[in-house]
Formats: sequence, structure tokens, C-alpha cells
Amino acid sequence: MIRRTLTAAVAVIGLAAVAPLSASAARPGPVMPPSLKGEASARQAAGTCNLSVPTRVAIGRPELYLQGKLTGTCTNPDSVSGWLLRHPSKGDVNGILFDRTDPDFGDGSWYVPANHAIGNMTFAGVGSINPDDTENTQNSVPVTVKLAAGAWISSARTGDVVTLKGTSLLYSVSNNTYFKRSAAGVFQFRERGTTQWKTLKAGVWTNSKGEVSMAYRYSKTRDYRFALYSTSISWDLASAVTTR
Repeated sequence: MIRRTLTAAVAVIGLAAVAPLSASAARPGPVMPPSLKGEASARQAAGTCNLSVPTRVAIGRPELYLQGKLTGTCTNPDSVSGWLLRHPSKGDVNGILFDRTDPDFGDGSWYVPANHAIGNMTFAGVGSINPDDTENTQNSVPVTVKLAAGAWISSARTGDVVTLKGTSLLYSVSNNTYFKRSAAGVFQFRERGTTQWKTLKAGVWTNSKGEVSMAYRYSKTRDYRFALYSTSISWDLASAVTTR
């Protein structure tokens, strides 16, 4: 019979798997049961076990708890299934465990602290076991974790001259605040009563104070917004709408 207890762990994942994270972590992360080693099994799979999680994660506060969901043969409450989150350069940086015998970490949640690894990575299955000790094949789930961005816009009109000011911000992991920073963006507009946004001025850069302005002549009222592009560490984002 396959052992499914958590008393003799073979892989501590999540925050405990990466030294910089474990140092400040209040939650150590799930521990995989000995049976979930990710080793090739000689048994024929009894079914499938598919994990679904948010694949675009924006870190914008000290902690996020994202809930994973299962489909397939492994939805039996007595099944045990685990996935490790593998970063291309950092290795295993986190994980998700479904095991109701583990009241602390077996609920299928993905704990994302502010100092979580950034970039493209993949949840890879390391084992899915049914109550009768048969096994399931598992899917892999690519995810991307980045920092949250912030975008503001303000506007003014003098006669037929519209002045727009965009501001770019980025979440600070160390201070738990958003700070102004230089970034690339685009001013956009849409005609009143329509839903399609169009480019007014692309490829603008905010200065070291996170600000950029433009002015142009247009007599009719339009909606405007300032949008930021995605970078390797931050997500694209559009500001709220201003009307002038």
C-alpha cells in the first residue's frame, strides 16, 4: 500500500524551499507526502487529474492566497494530489497540495508572498493517488508572476487644447507601497458613446518622477486613459478614465 502520511516528507516546497523566502515567511508551505515524489510509476494510470489556477498573477500586497481547483478522477475527497512550481533558474519555488489529512496546507491553495519568485514558471505534477492506491496522470500549468503596476491620468482643457498627464507606479515589495517610476506607456482615447480605445500617442516614457504630459488641440469631448506596457517584472495596466 502506498504511504500517504506527511510525517516523513521528501520535499518541502513553497517558502521553505527557497532561502530568501523562508527567512520572512509566516507560512512555511506545504509538504509533499512520501508517495508524491514525481518518480515514474510502473502502474497504469487509473484516470486523470487536472489542476487549474490563475495563470497571470500580479503581486500588489504582502500576501495572496489563490485557490487551485481540480477536475478528473482525483476529485474524490480522499485522493491526494500535488504539484510543484518550477522556475527555470531557481528550481522548485512553491507548490500546491490537495490532501484533507493535512489541515494546514492541504486545501489546494497557492500562497504567494510579496517576495515570491518572479517570471514564467510551471506547476508540474508530482503525484496523484486515489483512495484505492491507483494513480492518475497530471497536467502541467504554465503561470507568470509579476509585480503589480499602477497608472494614473489627469486632464485639463483650455479652449480647444487638451492637456493630459500620465503617472506610472510599481508595487514595492520591501515597503508595501506603490512608488512612482520611469516606464513606457501610451495615451489612448475613445469617442464618447463608443467602446473602442485608440492610440493618441504611443511609446511615451514617464520621467524619473513617474510622470509624462502631452497637449493637443481637439474641440470635441473625448474619453482618455494612460496605459502601461508589460515588462519582464510588471504587468500592463490602464488607468481610470478621464473626460475632456
